Amino acid sequence: MNNNGKGSDSMKKISVFCICGIIFLLFGNMVFAQTDNHSVTVTVGVINEAAITGGALILTINTATAGSDPDDATDATTCDLNWTTNDVGKKITVATNIAAPAFALKVLAQNVSGGTAAAEVTLSTTATDFVTGIATTIGTCDLGYTASATAADGSGSDVHTVTYTLTDV
Repeated sequence: MNNNGKGSDSMKKISVFCICGIIFLLFGNMVFAQTDNHSVTVTVGVINEAAITGGALILTINTATAGSDPDDATDATTCDLNWTTNDVGKKITVATNIAAPAFALKVLAQNVSGGTAAAEVTLSTTATDFVTGIATTIGTCDLGYTASATAADGSGSDVHTVTYTLTDV
């Protein structure tokens, strides 16, 4: 270094340069930070789902009062029907696969939430309103079955496949 003070100025410049470099390294990305954005679209499709819980059901008619037709067999606790829809203007219909059953089978929607129960339905192959007034809801009902026979019907079995359909009104 010489005595004219230039060495001291040179050291100051190097110190300032080093300090600036350190500041740039520590905070540089903040100075040059960029932002960007994009849109996200959430699409919900129409949902219409129905499910039966409780499984297979056996109704046995095996008693009668002397001089009367056999006693009905009933069950309102084994099976439930549940549904979910985010659509409007829906109903649930019910039908059986047996065109000419030997014995009558009826079903009634009981303890309905998320719709309005129709009257008790005598099952046939024609889809009949079961629960109406369904819209954007989670619903449920107990399935109350009644099997009946007359003495003239004799004995035997009908094995029904009962179909519930969540459909448009």
